[in-house]
Amino acid sequence: MSRTSPFDIVLAFRLLEPAATLQQLADELAVAPSQVHASLLRLEAAGLLRPGTRATNARALSEFTLYGARYAFPVAKGPIVRGIPTAYSAPPLSAEVDATDVVVWPAPMFPGAVQGFAVKPLYRGAPHLVARAPALYELAALLDALRLGDPRIRLVARQRLEQRITAAAATPQPPRDGSNS
Repeated sequence: MSRTSPFDIVLAFRLLEPAATLQQLADELAVAPSQVHASLLRLEAAGLLRPGTRATNARALSEFTLYGARYAFPVAKGPIVRGIPTAYSAPPLSAEVDATDVVVWPAPMFPGAVQGFAVKPLYRGAPHLVARAPALYELAALLDALRLGDPRIRLVARQRLEQRITAAAATPQPPRDGSNS
């Protein structure tokens, strides 16, 4: 089995919400259904899904996200480009953090694109989250803040992520029915 990818973490965040079919997840995340299926297998192998379900193992996800993702998926600022705000430049941190620079996922043609320092998104389809899954976009941006931010920003991002994962974990998830839908 291959190692966990940055996309897997985004899918695990999505699975904190009520379940959806593979096709619905693929459409929402702007990927092929086969990518979702492969990611589900990696998440299960990594212990980031509860056995026999598509429900996120919130404790494991929280531990990995808050303390390991920064090291497993490092990121650095690149050149100035047009794109979608992320990390401390995106909601919810943009309202709390007074940063002197802007960081973006390169996406010059997307509505709402702004100029800022490029950072590689967790996966190629991440800019689509702004319109397709705003709550998931915020989680991905918070994870970018953990991956990129200074210690003060990482502390705030860690608190926000932990609150959201804990709140989502309190919502019951139905068991997977065994079908590929």
